[in-house]
Amino acid sequence: MPKIIPPGGAVSWHAEEGTLGVVGVAPWATLEFSRCFYELIVAEKDWHYPRVLLDINTKLPSRGRHLQLGEQDPSPYISATIAELAAAGATVAVVACNTAHILFDRWAAGSPIPIINIVDAVVTQACRAGASKVLALTSASLAENGMYQKKAVEAGLTCQSLPAELQQIVNSFIDQVKLKGALSLDSKIAVTALLDFCVEQMVDTVFLGCTELSVLHTPIQNAGVCAIDSNEALARVAYSAIKVA
Repeated sequence: MPKIIPPGGAVSWHAEEGTLGVVGVAPWATLEFSRCFYELIVAEKDWHYPRVLLDINTKLPSRGRHLQLGEQDPSPYISATIAELAAAGATVAVVACNTAHILFDRWAAGSPIPIINIVDAVVTQACRAGASKVLALTSASLAENGMYQKKAVEAGLTCQSLPAELQQIVNSFIDQVKLKGALSLDSKIAVTALLDFCVEQMVDTVFLGCTELSVLHTPIQNAGVCAIDSNEALARVAYSAIKVA
């Protein structure tokens, strides 16, 4: 793809502005990440927005099925996609999938461009927001792996575990958003059960540790609990990485 030099005058931007490369695996979640990213930017004209190279590849092998069933490893394909984005002009890359970060060391090794880790972005934002006791809502694979919990404890936070029955609710939310981009109309009772648990356990911060779970941001905030959306946290770090002060 061509590198376009700012012509100057009214149509201009910083020549050293970076380009973001996005590896997307689930359509609705990746579009939600894109929305979060663009909402961070103050722009008056199209060219005030940074360049983004977006590859939503639903054919990448399932992260969950690899981790839980031993099926094909997606890591080589994620790594190859990052290399393709770099060759096309990306200067920083993100992978808009929390579960894939269990395999981060595999697909990030040897990358030609810097890669932002979504789990690190969430935990860092939570610490800056003054979090104390946190609850991570994640995919089944990430729940079993405990990556968010480990990173949170390393950062000095207290972690609340999620009962199996509530993890099943979270799993169903993820499945619904993957297919339809939203929760079903009959999910209200399940959302309430999740919120009641947060309040009962005196959780002050919830990690929305799956890019499909952005839909829970508003109800959690309305319940008086801080919600750290992994899409938004990743978008913030990504924008900081490519913008020129």
